[in-house]
Amino acid sequence: MANTNKKQRSQAPVALVYFITLLLALSLVGGVSYYMLNKYKVFSPEKSDSENEAPKSMNLLFARVSDKGEFKDLCVMRVDSEKREIILVPQTDVTKTRDGSKTYKQVLAEGGMKKLQRAVADNLGVDIQHYMTVTNSAFEQVADFMGGMSYTAPQELYYISQESNKDDISVPKGDLVTLSGRQIINLASIDTIYNTKKQGNLEFLSAALEQIINNGFRQSDVTKDNLFNLYEILSKNSDTDINKEVFNEVRKFLNVMLEEKDIPAKSLKPTGMWNSDFTAFTMNNEYLSTVASSFGVAFDPNRGSAAVTQPTEPPPVTEPDTTQKAPETTAKTTTKQQ
Repeated sequence: MANTNKKQRSQAPVALVYFITLLLALSLVGGVSYYMLNKYKVFSPEKSDSENEAPKSMNLLFARVSDKGEFKDLCVMRVDSEKREIILVPQTDVTKTRDGSKTYKQVLAEGGMKKLQRAVADNLGVDIQHYMTVTNSAFEQVADFMGGMSYTAPQELYYISQESNKDDISVPKGDLVTLSGRQIINLASIDTIYNTKKQGNLEFLSAALEQIINNGFRQSDVTKDNLFNLYEILSKNSDTDINKEVFNEVRKFLNVMLEEKDIPAKSLKPTGMWNSDFTAFTMNNEYLSTVASSFGVAFDPNRGSAAVTQPTEPPPVTEPDTTQKAPETTAKTTTKQQ
């Protein structure tokens, strides 16, 4: 019996050594495992509610160009799935930049779409996340898919094209007509047919974009099933940073409104001042304030914009035979109408 107790006492230190060695080995393995898992980000810290919350709106810039690449006009589109609305801000190609030194057309020619994106965002005082050029061919296809546009002309619109009978325009005053995509392009581009010159184009473009988009929501099921096809049409031959990943984010916003059968589009018709020959347009503070409010940002009337505070008319001519110009009278009349 004495020998048995002696053996048991002699094995206790050995067991203790094994136990300590096991703990050290487990600690070493655990430390190495934690380091590797942390290095390769297998575990990541839990994000706060604000970090997990996906954005619910996006601002996009679309610039319409001819099939030969000539810049025509642009529109900033805000898609807001939370408010269930699409805000459209159409702009002429000769809109003055914030400092009044250039037009959008000059900015695009000098620096491409990225520079135009920055200039438009700075001018309107809003963020613009992505951009895309849209050719006339793509615009025509999408407009026709959406069902064209119902339009009542405020004046007789008549134009005979020198190139193609397809570009002829004949719209009687007061008649309700359905316009195809091609007719919409022509009425948005040919400024000689309006009494108010390019202001007429701008007002027509504003109405056309609003109706085309809302038509798409009126046929919500068809539009929802064809969103990717519409994206492929618009992005063909386009200078854009709206890749498929970005498009899928935009599609989520649109699907929310399409499922609710909303009619969400609202166009903000620009108001401001044209110069005497309609080669430059300056937005006024009232319009910029409306845009800021619609986009959910603050408007600062003292943000130092020469384009907002200074007129775009050229210096007055001193010769007596040129001081009274018919175009200047038209420009003043246009400004009052706005």
